[in-house]
Amino acid sequence: MKRFLIAITLVALFLAGCMSNIPKNNANEKTFEEIVAPIEKDAEIMENIVIVGYKDSIDDAINLVKSIDPNATIRARLEQIKAVSFKTTSSFAEVREQILERLKSDKQLREKISYVEPSYKRYLIEPIKNDNAKDLLESTLKTKQLPEEEEFWEWLWGIRKVKAPQAWELGYSGEGIIVAVVDTGVDGTHPDLQGQLVEGYRPLTGETLDPDMDSSFGGAHGTHVAGTIAAKRDGTGVVGVAPNAKIMPIVIFDTGEPTPTGEDGDYIGDDLVAEGFLWAAERGARIFSNSWGGKGYSITLAHTIAQIMQGYGGIFVASAGNSHTDEIHYPSCYPGVINVAASTAVDGITDFSTRGRWITVAAPGDFTILSTVPLWDTSEFFDSENPYAFYGGTSMATPHVSGLIALLLEKLDQEEVSYTPYQIRKHIASTADDIMAPGFDHDSGWGRVNAYKALTQNLPSDTGANVFFQFYVRDISNDVYYGPQVYVTMYPQSSTVPVYYGKSDDYGFLPFVGIEPGVYDVYMAFGDAAYLELPTILQKTHYMRITVYNGDNQFTHVFEFEIGI
Repeated sequence: MKRFLIAITLVALFLAGCMSNIPKNNANEKTFEEIVAPIEKDAEIMENIVIVGYKDSIDDAINLVKSIDPNATIRARLEQIKAVSFKTTSSFAEVREQILERLKSDKQLREKISYVEPSYKRYLIEPIKNDNAKDLLESTLKTKQLPEEEEFWEWLWGIRKVKAPQAWELGYSGEGIIVAVVDTGVDGTHPDLQGQLVEGYRPLTGETLDPDMDSSFGGAHGTHVAGTIAAKRDGTGVVGVAPNAKIMPIVIFDTGEPTPTGEDGDYIGDDLVAEGFLWAAERGARIFSNSWGGKGYSITLAHTIAQIMQGYGGIFVASAGNSHTDEIHYPSCYPGVINVAASTAVDGITDFSTRGRWITVAAPGDFTILSTVPLWDTSEFFDSENPYAFYGGTSMATPHVSGLIALLLEKLDQEEVSYTPYQIRKHIASTADDIMAPGFDHDSGWGRVNAYKALTQNLPSDTGANVFFQFYVRDISNDVYYGPQVYVTMYPQSSTVPVYYGKSDDYGFLPFVGIEPGVYDVYMAFGDAAYLELPTILQKTHYMRITVYNGDNQFTHVFEFEIGI
């Protein structure tokens, strides 16, 4: 089949001539801007990084980029998803423009390259801190006697709130489950984390990380997250939700220095994060805890997450964000990801927690979450003596959920119960305690998670839907081509299901893995701002209604144009 690069060979007249005989849902008709803007608005890119997807051979992508920039160096070989990334001496915009010129003049090359995209800038979900957190927490929580569990047990209201102790009484502690903490690295020398880590990975340098080392190359954030998940239950310090789970550090915020400096690291790029995800999945990580994010839909990350969910059964948990607003944010808004809001000690939602239809559940995350920090981080020690600090944010809520899932997977393993990532996501939602408006709401999702209920109720019978779109273009001569860079918005008829967004590659392929079965209104438009150089006012949206079922669902859509190509 012939392949066609719409960005180059079409002009505005072509788009203006789109046939309008595609059925429309006039009551809910969406403009082009409504389809494209949600996943691109305010997105920042990392200069000098180019990610190229290829059809069959990685050499095709390498030769293409090297022919444009001989000094370009390979950053990541993502052969599992057929992509490769480069550090270039020119800006992304300059390299992209030259790639487009090559593709325009070389039909055979167009058959070999599946997409070209930047890496977007993303950020840690910065902790919310309050210098008076200890005093405030003491006034609200130390009013009743508590059975002593750990040295600082009285401060661990989040562990108690999610009913972790009741889960331990049932005999579950996360034994045998590896949680990838995709963050700043973890201090494996911390007394509460010694023996709790497995080998990790530092994508920026390609280093394998010893379990007993301090890998906090990007700051203290990841160590705090790790403690909430799996700090030891040994009577000293603090304890995690799943104290016998193992932590796999994947360092994606990194200073690049040979040892931790105490400085915060920068985001290493979507390409290297994808490499870290795949490294972790191949080495046994089953839960991926992500307390970071940002704007911009990455095909590279979307395909990586979908492949790990479908191929490895990996479960992705991600912070909703601390913006308070209702917004799209990745990786938390990729299909199938568990999107976590931050709740308070009195089962409200914090004022900073990001809202939205994409929220799955809430977990403890106000500014009084006590957990481990690196031994070098003395300025943050909550009592000036011990390596623990009070943080808050959806970053702190997320590891409570990751730890709870570790408990659940241990139980399912023992009972030899198979599951899909969708079932885990729906199960922790259905067993959450409703804390805000009845049922689903945009503040807390389905409520604050409850480990005891999750461990004492059966998984839902629905296994979830995997939706695979394939797009084509047909011209007036009845010639058919792949439909590249199609933006898609899936609006569910149910108001309690997230709206799903995506963007196809140049072969017109787009996966949505682990979503809810049901009826969706699907809106489609061409319009990648980094790839299509045509006025958006000339773009038309296309519509179809689909019903998706448990299991794999294949959908094909042909865009019809009344002009020859």
